[in-house]
Amino acid sequence: MFKGLSTNQAPPISVPFRFFLTAPLFGVLISVVLFLYPIDSIFNRYSPIAIGLIHLFTLGILAQIILGALQQMLPVLAGAVFPRPILFANIVHICLVVGTLGLSGGFIFSSQIFLSVGIVSLIISFGVFFTILIKLLFSVKYLNPTVKTMKLFSISGFITVVLGIFLATQYLSNIVNSYHYIFVNIHILFAFFGFGLLLVMGVAFQVIPMFYVAQDFPQNIQQKFPRVIFGMIIFFAIFSLFAQDTEAVKYILSSLTAIFGYYGLKSLNNRKRPVFDITLWYWKLSLYSLIISMGLFLFGNNINLTAIVVILGFLYPLLQGMIYKIIPFLAWFHLSAKGHFMIPNLRDYINSSNIKVQFYIYVVTVLFFVLSLYFNQLFLYVASSLFLVSNLLFLFNLLTAVKKYKDIIK
Repeated sequence: MFKGLSTNQAPPISVPFRFFLTAPLFGVLISVVLFLYPIDSIFNRYSPIAIGLIHLFTLGILAQIILGALQQMLPVLAGAVFPRPILFANIVHICLVVGTLGLSGGFIFSSQIFLSVGIVSLIISFGVFFTILIKLLFSVKYLNPTVKTMKLFSISGFITVVLGIFLATQYLSNIVNSYHYIFVNIHILFAFFGFGLLLVMGVAFQVIPMFYVAQDFPQNIQQKFPRVIFGMIIFFAIFSLFAQDTEAVKYILSSLTAIFGYYGLKSLNNRKRPVFDITLWYWKLSLYSLIISMGLFLFGNNINLTAIVVILGFLYPLLQGMIYKIIPFLAWFHLSAKGHFMIPNLRDYINSSNIKVQFYIYVVTVLFFVLSLYFNQLFLYVASSLFLVSNLLFLFNLLTAVKKYKDIIK
């Protein structure tokens, strides 16, 4: 993945680190909120508490990691170097933090001031990020499958943000009608299949073969699946707005997504060099959850269960596994670039036993979140407590690598 990376391409190490270290802090905040409100409000998808919580997660954790990782990865995956990386990262990161707290706080506390601050901050953060990202990606000359997929991701991400801002301003203006909920569903679909899935596909096409010495995805999947998925999202939006049946679109989306998950697992399970790597557990949990979530999307009738499997089962563990790979490499790479010779190898930056413990706790956390849907508040308290511990341990593991880096620099 990082083949050919030079110090001229790579942003300063502080750029991705600030995003990565912020994400588990939002996980801690989410755990606190889960303790403070009744289960009926949390699992009612249209309650202000639930809306605030889901955006604490999607913006505070997922978007933090994704935006931070892309600033490090795109110079390598696409040859797209972000200009003035420190200034760019400061604007995007600070506004994303303020925007997430403002938007979520606006919903949770029914505060128009918080909501207004959140909307403005998120417009700045995502506006700056996607403006630069789209400009960079559409100026890339060498169009491999990853670059092509990332282009579709950037467009989908921009549409997701525009829809989100539109819905938030409607909520702020107290304009909530039947069309509002249609746009909510379109927003969710773009967020998952466009912003989430297309990103994962684009990264997986290059990361799985490189990181894990695994076989490539079939060319049909790399070349055609992202375009068809993007087209199906557009069709879903149009059909929804004109009150047309979307079942055929859902079947196509689910089938293509499940096939991608199957080939991802096949690649990981048939590696050319089957050396043990703890981050494989995160990838496999993620891809199995992705396949399960598609079954729930088609045949399930519990939107909360689908959301838990998608967000906690698919997206978050995959991003955790990615960070556990990226941070040790970046520490090693920047130390090597600065001329240090006594550098720990990649496995020495974070204790693998600690990563295993965090993984086990996280899996049990997801299980208790699922059980809380069918039992009572006690199970939600247990899930929230485990989620708190998991994020604290995740943060501790990341800080361990950062500390080793800083100690060697000194």
